[in-house]
Amino acid sequence: METNDRTTFQKQKETMINDIALGLEQVINNMNVLNKNLEGVIAIGKEFENVSSLWKNFNRAIITSASDEDLNVLPANNEQGF
Repeated sequence: METNDRTTFQKQKETMINDIALGLEQVINNMNVLNKNLEGVIAIGKEFENVSSLWKNFNRAIITSASDEDLNVLPANNEQGF
């Protein structure tokens, strides 16, 4: 009976090891897919760096221009007694 139990144990052990190996293969495949997707996202992000920089410079220029106009308008109003 001990050999019968041992063979049953060995069969169950081998089955579990195979299940674990298949599960790990699936995890590795999914990690590879995730890695490819992340590389794609990073590549797309890098394509927008120039556009982002351009808009950032435009925004700074508009803010600076608006600040300069505000400074020019304030003394004129103060001179009129407002």
